[in-house]
Amino acid sequence: MKPFHPREIFATSWAWEDERCRQRMERLMAGFGRPMSEVQVVTEAELPALIRRKGWLDVWKRQGYNPFTGDPDLVFNKFRWFSEAEKKAWHERTTLLKESRDFAHALVCALHGYPTFHHYEDGNYKRLRRDTTCWALHDLHTGWGCFHKCQYCQRGSVSTIMLDVEDWLTRVDQLLADNPWQKVIRFDVETDCLILEPEYGICRDLVEHFARLDDRYLILFSKSDNVDFLLDLEHRGHTIMLWTLSSPTVSRRIEVDTATTEQRIEAARKCQAAGYPVRFKFKPIVPIRNWRQEATAMLEGLFAAVRPDNLSMEMLFFRNVDELKSMFDQDLFDPEFFRMMERHEAEHGVKDEYKIIPEAFRIEVYEHYAAEVRRLSPETPLSLCAESAAVWGHMAPLLGQGPDDFVCNCGPACIPHLRPRSMVNGPDYKPTIAAP
Repeated sequence: MKPFHPREIFATSWAWEDERCRQRMERLMAGFGRPMSEVQVVTEAELPALIRRKGWLDVWKRQGYNPFTGDPDLVFNKFRWFSEAEKKAWHERTTLLKESRDFAHALVCALHGYPTFHHYEDGNYKRLRRDTTCWALHDLHTGWGCFHKCQYCQRGSVSTIMLDVEDWLTRVDQLLADNPWQKVIRFDVETDCLILEPEYGICRDLVEHFARLDDRYLILFSKSDNVDFLLDLEHRGHTIMLWTLSSPTVSRRIEVDTATTEQRIEAARKCQAAGYPVRFKFKPIVPIRNWRQEATAMLEGLFAAVRPDNLSMEMLFFRNVDELKSMFDQDLFDPEFFRMMERHEAEHGVKDEYKIIPEAFRIEVYEHYAAEVRRLSPETPLSLCAESAAVWGHMAPLLGQGPDDFVCNCGPACIPHLRPRSMVNGPDYKPTIAAP
């Protein structure tokens, strides 16, 4: 694994008492170079006081102004798979649930061993209520929180990972059986799935598991270059490697402790040589000073090294200008960008933090990326990620695909090697692949 050093390491009592979980724990502690004696066992009754003492639920602070230095705390954990009666009793006795919302609420559930092992994103809700052009899909999870320190992220005070991988995989199989329309499924958007490998072992288990499935594909989603353990695995092309990719300055100055732009591209080159389809998501695009020149250099380096299966792009989002200024070194940006954002917020307010940058500027950025992709690799599918219908309407001619037929990085039917406009929009925005 990469050299990460959790501040304190805990294990829930129900994970500690499980022999298979203990074995995974021992491998991970060896990877950290730490003795098992450093693992502090915590019971359910002790968890609330620990959560409050450590301030783990203060999840609204971006990493750019996190009050601590070093790596986050780590909690070894295990899914508890409650029955309905157990779930009701747990809700009644867990008062922290009433004190938390959104990601903090999800984190309380995860720390108690009762998160959902997947989440569902409703296409109707995204498109019709949030003006977000995206497909319906399920995502898989076994971890919450991240060891990376991207300054725009809110996942940095604690990480918890589930160790009962074997039981989890049986649930994954049932999820796939219940949703035959979803051919491609992503792991993991709540953490970085490659950081703790190969000691954690879940990525190997998933790659080899999906290699045995005829019509299902796995996406491993990361900012890491920790891929050497994957190169000799039998994957049969059923694992897709997906990186978020930022320009060199952003990867070094803003995405702290991640692999650099060049390291991610080199990791993709290795995986492509080993037969994995590779994809990139330019997310978030952070419009620092000289963003055009940096984007062009990044894309030239990318296409010189790999042949991406497809690409997508999404702009930076944040809550307001004050937060924007607080989480970044302002010298990285052209002052006019902040003035533009101040004028926009004063005139229009903050209607949607996921699309807070003015539409005209987002289009300007996307047009530059699209023009450079077309110059360097005209056949590579390119899409927008989680964008509005209006921006899609403007960009569709340049992208060569539209909001109801686009191929993208993590679309639920976007198997490898599809060409643009390969999707057919289905009920509730559950797409299928168009007939040849």
